[in-house]
Amino acid sequence: MGCSDNSQKSATPALFETKAEAEKAAKDFNCTGAHKMDDYWMPCKSHEETGENKSHHGNHHHH
Repeated sequence: MGCSDNSQKSATPALFETKAEAEKAAKDFNCTGAHKMDDYWMPCKSHEETGENKSHHGNHHHH
């Protein structure tokens, strides 16, 4: 079992223990803010933004 690159994380981790860390990482996801997911924090104000599902609902906003 030689050259396994699986141990090297090339992607930015999406779970953080503090809101501040998640907000700092949000720029890597092209978003801002953070939201709580179970006991962890994730970048972006919503889970949809983290997954870059922006086309899911189009430009349909309710305010």
